[in-house]
Amino acid sequence: MGRLTGPGGPALRPVTLAGGLRAWAATDAAVSRAVLTDPRLTNDVSEVGRPVQGFPVRRYPEDFFAHAPQLLSASGDRHRRMRRIAAPFFTAAAAAETATGLRCEAAQILRSLAGRDRVDIVADFALPLAGAAVGEVLGIPPGLRPAAVTAALAASATAPGTETARSAHRAFSRTVLQVISAARHSPTPTAATAVLHANRAGELTNAEMAGMLGMLLIGTIDSLTTVIPAGTLLAMRRPDVRHGLSHSAEQHTRALTEEILRLNPPFQHTGWRFTREPCRVAGISLPQGAVVVTSLLSANLDPTVWPDPLRPDPHRRSPGSHLSFGHGPHYCLGAALGRHLVHDALVGLFGRFPHLSLAAPEGELTWHGACLRRVNRLPADTRPSAPTG
Repeated sequence: MGRLTGPGGPALRPVTLAGGLRAWAATDAAVSRAVLTDPRLTNDVSEVGRPVQGFPVRRYPEDFFAHAPQLLSASGDRHRRMRRIAAPFFTAAAAAETATGLRCEAAQILRSLAGRDRVDIVADFALPLAGAAVGEVLGIPPGLRPAAVTAALAASATAPGTETARSAHRAFSRTVLQVISAARHSPTPTAATAVLHANRAGELTNAEMAGMLGMLLIGTIDSLTTVIPAGTLLAMRRPDVRHGLSHSAEQHTRALTEEILRLNPPFQHTGWRFTREPCRVAGISLPQGAVVVTSLLSANLDPTVWPDPLRPDPHRRSPGSHLSFGHGPHYCLGAALGRHLVHDALVGLFGRFPHLSLAAPEGELTWHGACLRRVNRLPADTRPSAPTG
């Protein structure tokens, strides 16, 4: 099963994910919030006490979040310990400061596109901006950023068990080692230097250090390269959204960005959670070791919470109450920064190119991924459309 969409019907339904992984999916907002805070579920498969559908030997697509020892595969005290190390770099104040520098980077990228009649939003804007963002967050030198972006995207896009996947993960591992090397010589504190210092102090194992840095790489790069093109496509489809991003006051553009995030979550569904014991969830009896995911997109389309859910409406009563950044203990560490970056990128893009329009039939766009559903290319015309008869 690809995208977990279509709210309505059972709030917890059986699904088969890519690679044949059988799971239960929470699909409405209330049950999704409950699942993400239920202490009977764990993100750490080792806590289940017995093999789960072949874990840890069998590999499933996009299973980095279940296997690598990092925030999204840890629970309880271990999760709190790991989160505490990086948290100071993702507070509201830290996010605002980081976003200020990246706003200048985005403006520079957009200036380099001035005068072009056609651009590719993915290759020309989202990828270099993701490189700048991960460079700022982890202290990656400019010369290494393009390779880091390529490695992260490849590692999260290949099916396990193939030589392509093995090669991609070797390249990604080299990138993580380069991040560690840069942190050793960095004069500026970053999330990467904090993780390195925690490792030196014995607070993180080598595997946890590598897992956390890998998570920060993939989380930053994949999120931006997913949401910015998707938000751009939505705005090109909807003249009201495009106009709102290019001509409105900041309060309106931020509310509009929340709607774009609601309709285009960075991750279609959460990482996998596992039942520690036999239990009932949303009226369904689950055995020990059942895999449960939360369909973030489906929860965000729950009409009982968001009437007319497919309409981007910046005037909704609680615009930031969506689940695109998760909920509960594993609420996205980078949510504040992500909000800034998506907002500033889209406002800057449509401020520079207010007439931006899709330059290819929408049916010819190609997408890949299940948890991360990303468009490969997004060609766009920057000129005003020619008047029609």
